Amino acid sequence: MEPIETRTYNLRGSHYAIGYQLGKQAASNEYLKAKYVVKAAVDQKQIRETNALLERWCPGLTEEIQGFADALNVHLEALVFYTMTCYVPNCSHIALLSNKTDMKQPLLARNYEFSNELEDFCLMRTEAEGKYTHIGTSMLQFGRDDGFNEHGLAVTISSCGMPVVNLAHMRKPQFNGLQYWVVVRALLENCKNVEEALAYIKEMPIVFNMNMILLDKTDHAALVQTMDGKIAYRQIDADSHEEMLHATNHTVLPQFMHIENQAFPHSITRYHFIENELKDKRHITKAQLKDMLLTKYPQGLCFHNYAENFGTTKSMILAPREGTIEICWGGQAKNCWQIYDIAKPMATTLTEMQIEIDPLP
Repeated sequence: MEPIETRTYNLRGSHYAIGYQLGKQAASNEYLKAKYVVKAAVDQKQIRETNALLERWCPGLTEEIQGFADALNVHLEALVFYTMTCYVPNCSHIALLSNKTDMKQPLLARNYEFSNELEDFCLMRTEAEGKYTHIGTSMLQFGRDDGFNEHGLAVTISSCGMPVVNLAHMRKPQFNGLQYWVVVRALLENCKNVEEALAYIKEMPIVFNMNMILLDKTDHAALVQTMDGKIAYRQIDADSHEEMLHATNHTVLPQFMHIENQAFPHSITRYHFIENELKDKRHITKAQLKDMLLTKYPQGLCFHNYAENFGTTKSMILAPREGTIEICWGGQAKNCWQIYDIAKPMATTLTEMQIEIDPLP
């Protein structure tokens, strides 16, 4: 077993004030400070290019980052946020429309597989001035892996196909664009529903190849796939014959099959597992979804291969109409499911938990 520390933050105010709050939290914790501040600096040209993208698509975020740096008394070029561009989440996520669930409300379930050393293990409720209040898990403090907002738009992502990373044997970035954690936050802060999110994302320069699931409280859902800067999507709603969308780590939309025609075996197995478990069922409960998320692969969707960046760091059930998010850290039921309401401020907490790490073969 390996100990982890999970955190919840309730953040409110201007973007700069929110960043300053986060910086003060990091300044008082050597582990956090070491995690988000590095000695290897990024050049000013890269920062200017990144900030220009952020200001266009997620306005206010550069102010938050500046507040964080000021609280720590460091220059922007020392922040990990500007240096790390190779995170690859391997995940499973499922959107169910109301007619599929026992509560007659849309649900979005997800597992997130990643490294326990790189994971933030942090859930944030963010209420920035002029933006929609949202709850989601953080990536590099400022980005979001997933979440939902006060208007009932929920967003989750997983990597799609060969990762876009500046490393050998990986797909090289084709242009200077946005990483998924900025895209998710931009949608949560600026869009009320799936229709607005699809319009917003259409022109975004997205460098990361991903599967994104969008779901809102009106029973409108979309599976969005990005590949080498191109975007394709499939939508369902209350009038569709389909009532479920799901994704793992390969492309399933015909527009991209010619680009990425191979898939990891575990991704195909998880995709078909979800399909076999849920496609023809009605009255699906949150308990059923939680069991799928926390049961070990191949009987379920949970992994403990953290040393290979493939361990379940968090499992989630998002209920946008109900306005709640439930989260279980580390892929283990003993860490318990915690529920949070978008309408209620969260306490700032630090909780010690444990994860199970499978030994390398």
